[in-house]
Amino acid sequence: MDEARTRKQVDDHADAVVRGDMDAVVDDFSEELKPAAPEIVKSLPLPVTEAEVVSFEAGESECVAQIRYVGESGELTVQTRWQDVDGRPTIVHGEPVG
Repeated sequence: MDEARTRKQVDDHADAVVRGDMDAVVDDFSEELKPAAPEIVKSLPLPVTEAEVVSFEAGESECVAQIRYVGESGELTVQTRWQDVDGRPTIVHGEPVG
C-alpha cells in the first residue's frame, strides 16, 4: 500500500467525522461495512468535536490506524484496518480499543 496516500486518507477521514460529513465518512467504508455505518456512527461520542490519529502502522497489504474521537459525551478510540480497494485506501474493519 502507498503509506503516504493512506495516511492522508486516514487524516481526511478523521476530519470528515469532526465536520459531520457522513457521506465522506461512509465513502471510506468497504461495501461490506457500509450497511453497518449507522451503528458505527452511533458508537461515537456525538457530536465529535475532535479526532486525532494516535497511531498508524503501514504494511505491504494493509495499514492499521487508531483514531481517538472526543465529543461531549466522552471519548472513544477506534482501530481501523485499511486496504487498497479499487485503487483507493478503504476501511475494511474497525473496532473500539482500550
